[in-house]
Amino acid sequence: MIKAIKAQFRRVWMLVFGERERSDYLVQYVKFALACLFGRRSLVKQSWPGGQKSTSGDLVIFAHFDKDGVIHGFVLEYLEQLALAGRRIIFVTNSPKFPDRQRTKLQGKVETILWRANKGYDFGAYADGIKAAGDLGELQSLLLCNDSVYGPVFPLASIFEQMSADTADMWSLTDSWDSHYHLQSYFLLFHKAVLRDAAFVRRWQKYIHVHSKSWVIRKHEIGLSKDAQKAGLRLRSLFRYRDLLDGFITKIGNASILEDTALVPSHRAFLKRIFDHAESGRPLNASHFFWDQLILAGYPFIKRELLQSNPMHIPSLYKWEQLLVAVSKYDTDLINQHLETSMRDRFM
Repeated sequence: MIKAIKAQFRRVWMLVFGERERSDYLVQYVKFALACLFGRRSLVKQSWPGGQKSTSGDLVIFAHFDKDGVIHGFVLEYLEQLALAGRRIIFVTNSPKFPDRQRTKLQGKVETILWRANKGYDFGAYADGIKAAGDLGELQSLLLCNDSVYGPVFPLASIFEQMSADTADMWSLTDSWDSHYHLQSYFLLFHKAVLRDAAFVRRWQKYIHVHSKSWVIRKHEIGLSKDAQKAGLRLRSLFRYRDLLDGFITKIGNASILEDTALVPSHRAFLKRIFDHAESGRPLNASHFFWDQLILAGYPFIKRELLQSNPMHIPSLYKWEQLLVAVSKYDTDLINQHLETSMRDRFM
């Protein structure tokens, strides 16, 4: 009975607030006000030593979520590759349950394991992980990343080499022009200039866990880049949206290709969407629309959301495995095993 009442309340809440929240700042600020009363403390429920033998000054905060608390094979592979690239890892899970048999999978692979209440999405996990990390000023670098991707399909060491402190203070793999220019937060690397910035340190010390995805995106994912720019810090994305779009248009040619009747309708519609966005200046989600172009350029991941739900209706996505096998040594069974347990009523 109680579960049924909760479920009905959630349906009403999402009907009233869920769809409106991104554009309705009043809803966001109501949630912020509530969080000011109850969301200032760490939400870590339990912690364990992970047994990783590393003294590296390059630290990773890895955010994880699974409704059943499962540590899937693709996650373990990601963690192993981070360790091989010389990274020390704090693993933070937002999962509602976290069985002991799942936690033991992490032993020896991470330094610390944190299990927290699922509030504040990935940035909430990042914040609690950073609070557990100690003095940021003692680190050489800090990476924030999560399990929203499959991979890495290429070694991360070469990626970190390209993300040099000589070139930029704050790095991401991809950037976005949605709402405001920002570095995307599923893989964010900070060098010493950022870690010693007083405002950056204060952001995490005073972090408030607001359970609003729109708030987190606006104030933290986008806000982090905006604040870094204001502070005079150098921001850079390794695979820039403008370069991907330019490369795509150069390869495809002009819009006359849309008249090519040899193209199947779905491909023609896909190309038209890209040309329309390019002409109007409206940004696209590069990790979805240019997923294959990215991999061919050395991008080490493929987004989980892309394969699991394909929200942008990208055509010929079923070719993902064929492409990965051709260019990478990554074990695609890790992806297939997760898709087989997580997808419903569709095939790529």
